[in-house]
Order: sequence, then C-alpha cells, then structure tokens
Amino acid sequence: MNLDDVIPNPHYRMCHSRVVGAPPAAVWDELHRVTMSALPLGHALEGVRLLPARLSGRKLQPLAGRTFLDITPIPVLFSERPHVVISAGLSQAWRPLGGSRPPHLGAAALRAWSQPGWIKAGMEFRLESVSTGTLLSTETRVLATDPRTRRAFAAYWFFIRTSSGAIRREVLKVVARRAELPVKAR
Repeated sequence: MNLDDVIPNPHYRMCHSRVVGAPPAAVWDELHRVTMSALPLGHALEGVRLLPARLSGRKLQPLAGRTFLDITPIPVLFSERPHVVISAGLSQAWRPLGGSRPPHLGAAALRAWSQPGWIKAGMEFRLESVSTGTLLSTETRVLATDPRTRRAFAAYWFFIRTSSGAIRREVLKVVARRAELPVKAR
C-alpha cells in the first residue's frame, strides 16, 4: 500500500527524505520509538496547535512521553515492518478546536469519502535499503472534499506548512542520529 491508494491526487503535498547509515530494521525501530520529548521543535509546535483545546478546558494527554506516530491526529492505516507506515484519516484541522470528531475509515472508504467539510490527510514514512544504509522518506498529502473546505484549509496551510515541514525534518534527523548510534549506545 502507498498514499496513492488513499489520497491519489492531493491538493497539498510535501516530501522530505534522508539517508540513514543503518539497516532498515534499526531505522524502523527508532522511528517507532521517537517521543515528542526528543523533538524540541515538534513538541513546542504541537503544544501551540493544542493550545486552543487546552484553553477551552479540554483534558489532553501530555505530549512528552508519547511517540510522534501516536500524537498525529490521523490513525495508522497500514504498517509493514520495516518498509512503510501510513497514517491517514479525515480532519478539520483548520478549525481552532479541531472540528467534529471524524469517523475512522479504512483506505478504500477514505478514498471514496466525499462529504463536504473535511480534508483527507495522509502521512507516509517509507524505508528503502540503499548502498549506504536506508533511505528514510516521508510524504504528507492533503485533499479537501469541496471548494469551500479547500479555501478554508489553504489559509491554515499557509501558516503551518513551514512548521509542519520542520517537524518532519526534525523527526528524520532524530531517527537518523539514534539509528546510527552503535547498538550498545542505544
């Protein structure tokens, strides 16, 4: 499975990659272990994203001890160790409190979803063996279900795109640094 199976023609897309001097299994393990406390920029930006919910009195779990893959607002749809993990789902991320609670959908149902007022968001981490270790890449895709939602999300995307990309690059950097450590040092 890949993101084309879920969100084939996105309105918004960003890609980042990094070669990691370690085998795919080690990179996979570190990707799944990296916590928000290991991502200073990501932790701070997620805190800002969640601030409206906290100020409204919502009880939220602390970010620090949770993994990056656990705190993403879209669920993991597919995982094949040590090659690919895909998170995807519906969202109303541009709304200050996150909007309505979305239904959890499988890949086919998400691809077919057309109800106005939602974005389909997907994030993929792919690991590929290369001569120097592992190519770790990430892609994020967003598709609005209608023109009004696309306009609303466009304003939000304008403000968060740079920080979202910075978080992805930080994840790649931290995973690489940890995976490249000698086994005893991990």
